[in-house]
Amino acid sequence: MGDRVAARLDGRIGLLSNANLSPWINWTTLAPPLFREIARLTDSVEIAPPPLSIGRIGGLAGAMRRAWSVKHMFQFQASSKPELPLLAISAMRGFVQRSAFVVDPWRPQLGKISIGARLQRLDHIFIPYIEAWSELSRDGEDERYHWLPFGVDTTVFDSHAPERDIDIYWMGRRYEPLHRALLDISEQTGLKYAYTGKVAMFDNPMELGHFVSRCRYFVVTPPDLDNPERTGGFSPLVMRYLEGLAAGCRLLGVLPKSGAFERLLPRNAILEVAPDGSDLAEKLAADIADPAGWDATMLAARLVRDRHGWAARARTIVDVLARG
Repeated sequence: MGDRVAARLDGRIGLLSNANLSPWINWTTLAPPLFREIARLTDSVEIAPPPLSIGRIGGLAGAMRRAWSVKHMFQFQASSKPELPLLAISAMRGFVQRSAFVVDPWRPQLGKISIGARLQRLDHIFIPYIEAWSELSRDGEDERYHWLPFGVDTTVFDSHAPERDIDIYWMGRRYEPLHRALLDISEQTGLKYAYTGKVAMFDNPMELGHFVSRCRYFVVTPPDLDNPERTGGFSPLVMRYLEGLAAGCRLLGVLPKSGAFERLLPRNAILEVAPDGSDLAEKLAADIADPAGWDATMLAARLVRDRHGWAARARTIVDVLARG
């Protein structure tokens, strides 16, 4: 599957980009690598309008000229809130095939996402969370919706570092009971535990990827564990699971309840522990002494890089758009 050739797309695709709208660093591991891979498969042009203002008329006109050269439009959309300049360019283009990849489609936002899809006249909507896809598509009845898990930027997340000198790393949001258990075990055993509150502490994605590649264990938890109100009970497979494996780390933490991990990845690629860390010391000691877990991790890392990078996701998107 990793080297499958995408279908041929009839006409140029416009890739609506927020590059001129001050995107946060996490966005740099979403749109840029996917757009790069789509461009390798088919004729495309990136359309990056500036913020809407009187002083930016020239930039908006240039973006609009590029929009008139395409037959398809694709964009990333943050939950139910498409960025206004991208929305304006798409609306002014008139008749064209439109599609979007919806980031973080949590249950409380599904109604707005559905209404927005109709108002934007989206022909195809790619949904990364299987629970959201199931509800929006009515289990596949509405064929505009496609389950497409997040991809991973395999140029950023790879085995860059010559050695793994950090034992355990937790990136981004944390579930406090497990975090406290990790702090305790690092103090008791001398294991080096690193954690960062925001990936924005890194100046660029490659710096982040190099740091992750220095780590042996990469902590992952589903987002409903620490913020069930935000997710509405969804417990999806998020990018962290793929990023850690692509960097060659062994996952440590909690499986999402959606079942998506088991559908896409071997379960033994993660050292599962209780959310409160009550069994952490025992399970971690046994895992460190058992090479089988690392053998499974290496196999899973190759699987992720082959089948779950943005290159594979680009092929799926182009295939769907080519079918009309």
